[in-house]
Amino acid sequence: MTDGKVNNLLRRTSFIVEDVEKTAVFYQDIFGWTRFYDTETPVDMRFPPCAPDQTTGKIIILKVDDPFIGMIGFMEYDGFMPESRVDSSRKTLGIGDAILIIESKNIQETYQKAQDSEANLVTSPVEWSVKGQPGQDVIRLSTFSFFDLNGIYVEVNRRLSD
Repeated sequence: MTDGKVNNLLRRTSFIVEDVEKTAVFYQDIFGWTRFYDTETPVDMRFPPCAPDQTTGKIIILKVDDPFIGMIGFMEYDGFMPESRVDSSRKTLGIGDAILIIESKNIQETYQKAQDSEANLVTSPVEWSVKGQPGQDVIRLSTFSFFDLNGIYVEVNRRLSD
Protein backbone atom coordinates (compact mmCIF):
# COMPACT_ATOMS: atom_id res chain seq x y z
CA MET A 1 0.00 0.00 0.00
CA THR A 2 1.05 3.52 -0.74
CA ASP A 3 -0.67 6.46 0.91
CA GLY A 4 -3.24 4.08 2.40
CA LYS A 5 -4.50 3.01 -1.04
CA VAL A 6 -4.37 -0.47 -2.52
CA ASN A 7 -2.32 -0.43 -5.71
CA ASN A 8 -3.06 -3.95 -6.98
CA LEU A 9 -6.55 -5.43 -7.18
CA LEU A 10 -7.53 -8.92 -8.25
CA ARG A 11 -10.09 -8.22 -10.98
CA ARG A 12 -11.25 -11.69 -11.99
CA THR A 13 -10.18 -15.21 -12.76
CA SER A 14 -10.33 -16.39 -16.37
CA PHE A 15 -10.11 -19.89 -17.83
CA ILE A 16 -9.30 -21.27 -21.26
CA VAL A 17 -12.12 -23.62 -22.19
CA GLU A 18 -13.12 -25.81 -25.12
CA ASP A 19 -16.60 -24.34 -25.61
CA VAL A 20 -17.03 -20.83 -24.20
CA GLU A 21 -20.77 -20.58 -24.92
CA LYS A 22 -21.56 -23.92 -23.28
CA THR A 23 -19.39 -23.01 -20.29
CA ALA A 24 -21.01 -19.58 -19.85
CA VAL A 25 -24.51 -21.08 -20.00
CA PHE A 26 -23.45 -23.74 -17.45
CA TYR A 27 -22.51 -21.06 -14.89
CA GLN A 28 -25.48 -18.85 -15.78
CA ASP A 29 -27.88 -21.77 -15.21
CA ILE A 30 -26.40 -22.91 -11.89
CA PHE A 31 -25.52 -19.56 -10.29
CA GLY A 32 -27.70 -17.04 -12.14
CA TRP A 33 -24.75 -14.90 -13.27
CA THR A 34 -25.16 -12.44 -16.15
CA ARG A 35 -23.00 -11.52 -19.12
CA PHE A 36 -20.80 -8.47 -18.73
CA TYR A 37 -18.64 -8.94 -21.84
CA ASP A 38 -19.11 -11.16 -24.90
CA THR A 39 -16.89 -10.65 -27.94
CA GLU A 40 -14.36 -12.09 -30.36
CA THR A 41 -10.91 -10.55 -30.70
CA PRO A 42 -7.49 -11.41 -32.14
CA VAL A 43 -5.17 -12.53 -29.34
CA ASP A 44 -1.56 -11.78 -28.50
CA MET A 45 0.24 -15.05 -27.75
CA ARG A 46 1.84 -13.50 -24.66
CA PHE A 47 -1.44 -12.84 -22.84
CA PRO A 48 -2.06 -15.69 -22.06
CA PRO A 49 0.83 -17.67 -23.58
CA CYS A 50 -1.30 -20.25 -25.36
CA ALA A 51 -2.51 -19.65 -28.92
CA PRO A 52 -0.55 -18.25 -31.87
CA ASP A 53 -0.65 -14.47 -32.46
CA GLN A 54 -3.81 -13.18 -34.13
CA THR A 55 -5.81 -16.34 -33.39
CA THR A 56 -9.39 -15.28 -32.78
CA GLY A 57 -10.39 -15.67 -29.17
CA LYS A 58 -14.05 -15.75 -28.09
CA ILE A 59 -14.26 -14.23 -24.61
CA ILE A 60 -17.25 -14.19 -22.27
CA ILE A 61 -17.04 -12.54 -18.85
CA LEU A 62 -19.85 -13.17 -16.36
CA LYS A 63 -20.56 -10.88 -13.45
CA VAL A 64 -21.83 -11.76 -10.02
CA ASP A 65 -23.01 -9.16 -7.49
CA ASP A 66 -19.98 -6.88 -7.46
CA PRO A 67 -19.57 -5.09 -10.81
CA PHE A 68 -15.80 -4.77 -10.42
CA ILE A 69 -14.32 -7.82 -8.71
CA GLY A 70 -17.14 -10.37 -8.81
CA MET A 71 -16.42 -11.63 -12.32
CA ILE A 72 -15.19 -14.76 -14.05
CA GLY A 73 -13.97 -15.03 -17.62
CA PHE A 74 -13.88 -17.86 -20.16
CA MET A 75 -12.08 -17.93 -23.51
CA GLU A 76 -11.94 -20.35 -26.41
CA TYR A 77 -9.89 -20.12 -29.61
CA ASP A 78 -11.17 -20.36 -33.17
CA GLY A 79 -9.04 -22.81 -35.15
CA PHE A 80 -6.65 -23.63 -32.29
CA MET A 81 -7.16 -26.23 -29.56
CA PRO A 82 -4.79 -26.12 -26.56
CA GLU A 83 -3.84 -29.37 -24.89
CA SER A 84 -6.76 -30.62 -22.79
CA ARG A 85 -6.27 -31.49 -19.13
CA VAL A 86 -9.91 -32.51 -18.62
CA ASP A 87 -10.51 -35.90 -17.02
CA SER A 88 -14.19 -36.72 -16.61
CA SER A 89 -13.45 -39.11 -13.72
CA ARG A 90 -11.28 -36.60 -11.85
CA LYS A 91 -11.81 -36.45 -8.07
CA THR A 92 -8.64 -34.76 -6.76
CA LEU A 93 -6.53 -31.63 -7.30
CA GLY A 94 -2.83 -31.06 -7.82
CA ILE A 95 -0.26 -28.28 -7.70
CA GLY A 96 -1.33 -25.26 -9.75
CA ASP A 97 -5.01 -26.19 -9.92
CA ALA A 98 -7.50 -23.39 -9.31
CA ILE A 99 -10.33 -23.61 -6.81
CA LEU A 100 -13.40 -21.47 -7.42
CA ILE A 101 -15.10 -20.78 -4.10
CA ILE A 102 -18.64 -19.54 -4.47
CA GLU A 103 -21.03 -18.44 -1.74
CA SER A 104 -24.62 -19.55 -2.25
CA LYS A 105 -27.65 -18.14 -0.44
CA ASN A 106 -29.58 -21.38 -1.12
CA ILE A 107 -27.20 -24.34 -1.06
CA GLN A 108 -29.85 -27.01 -1.73
CA GLU A 109 -31.26 -25.22 -4.79
CA THR A 110 -27.76 -24.61 -6.16
CA TYR A 111 -26.82 -28.24 -5.51
CA GLN A 112 -29.92 -29.43 -7.38
CA LYS A 113 -28.98 -27.25 -10.37
CA ALA A 114 -25.45 -28.70 -10.31
CA GLN A 115 -26.89 -32.23 -10.14
CA ASP A 116 -29.08 -31.50 -13.17
CA SER A 117 -26.11 -30.17 -15.17
CA GLU A 118 -23.02 -31.85 -16.59
CA ALA A 119 -21.11 -31.27 -13.35
CA ASN A 120 -18.90 -34.09 -12.03
CA LEU A 121 -20.08 -33.98 -8.40
CA VAL A 122 -17.44 -34.66 -5.76
CA THR A 123 -19.60 -34.36 -2.65
CA SER A 124 -23.18 -33.51 -1.75
CA PRO A 125 -23.78 -30.73 0.80
CA VAL A 126 -22.10 -31.48 4.13
CA GLU A 127 -21.82 -29.41 7.30
CA TRP A 128 -18.32 -28.75 8.61
CA SER A 129 -16.24 -26.09 10.35
CA VAL A 130 -13.07 -24.14 9.64
CA LYS A 131 -10.98 -21.86 11.83
CA GLY A 132 -11.89 -18.20 11.64
CA GLN A 133 -9.35 -15.42 11.33
CA PRO A 134 -7.25 -14.82 14.46
CA GLY A 135 -9.55 -13.65 17.24
CA GLN A 136 -12.69 -14.95 15.50
CA ASP A 137 -14.80 -17.98 16.24
CA VAL A 138 -15.00 -21.11 14.15
CA ILE A 139 -16.92 -20.70 10.87
CA ARG A 140 -19.65 -23.27 10.28
CA LEU A 141 -20.39 -24.07 6.63
CA SER A 142 -22.61 -26.17 4.42
CA THR A 143 -20.52 -27.07 1.37
CA PHE A 144 -20.65 -29.18 -1.78
CA SER A 145 -18.18 -29.42 -4.64
CA PHE A 146 -17.86 -30.49 -8.25
CA PHE A 147 -15.67 -30.35 -11.34
CA ASP A 148 -17.31 -28.44 -14.19
CA LEU A 149 -17.37 -29.60 -17.82
CA ASN A 150 -13.83 -28.17 -18.27
CA GLY A 151 -12.36 -29.87 -15.21
CA ILE A 152 -12.43 -26.67 -13.12
CA TYR A 153 -12.95 -27.47 -9.43
CA VAL A 154 -15.80 -25.53 -7.78
CA GLU A 155 -16.54 -25.38 -4.05
CA VAL A 156 -19.95 -23.95 -3.17
CA ASN A 157 -20.67 -22.99 0.43
CA ARG A 158 -23.07 -21.20 2.70
CA ARG A 159 -22.22 -19.94 6.15
CA LEU A 160 -24.43 -21.41 8.84
CA SER A 161 -25.65 -19.22 11.68
CA ASP A 162 -24.75 -20.17 15.24
